[in-house]
Amino acid sequence: MRFTLNLATRTYLNQRLVNQISAIVITMLLLLLGWNITRLSWNLGEKQRLVSEVKTLEESLNIRPGGVSEKDYNSQQSRIRFFNEIIDRKGTRWLNLLDLLENETPEGIALSALAPGKKEGEWKLEGNARSFSVVRKYVEKLEGAKAFSNVLLLSHREMTIGETGHGVQFSISCMVQF
Repeated sequence: MRFTLNLATRTYLNQRLVNQISAIVITMLLLLLGWNITRLSWNLGEKQRLVSEVKTLEESLNIRPGGVSEKDYNSQQSRIRFFNEIIDRKGTRWLNLLDLLENETPEGIALSALAPGKKEGEWKLEGNARSFSVVRKYVEKLEGAKAFSNVLLLSHREMTIGETGHGVQFSISCMVQF
């Protein structure tokens, strides 16, 4: 056996091969960087083109068409807004609203009308009750419920039914969170 061989002084890495591989990797990364920069600049130009095209289309939609009077144009715009409001109101989850009202309406209250208000989530309740104390308890119960807020008694009036019957007709406004 020879013990004179020194393994620590011998070079085991092929420096030439490592340098070639490093040069190839750096070249590929530079090509990839150039391709990404080109793609980024193209995307920015495309974005600017699309933004200007959208602005042009929006301006053409806001201009009333030729041959249409200002009055007719405004009338048509108001009808469009009206029908859009109807479409938005049809999006109401009626079953959820009716379940909330059923859970909170006590014995002795008969709701006769339910209509959405002007604001989002606002509702107007109209109905009849046996007495004003029942209406007061109903308003208090609605105020205590988590789903109802800004509960206001808008109006109430005594009414007579036949010769012996009497009751209270009321109107309540409230905000409902489904």
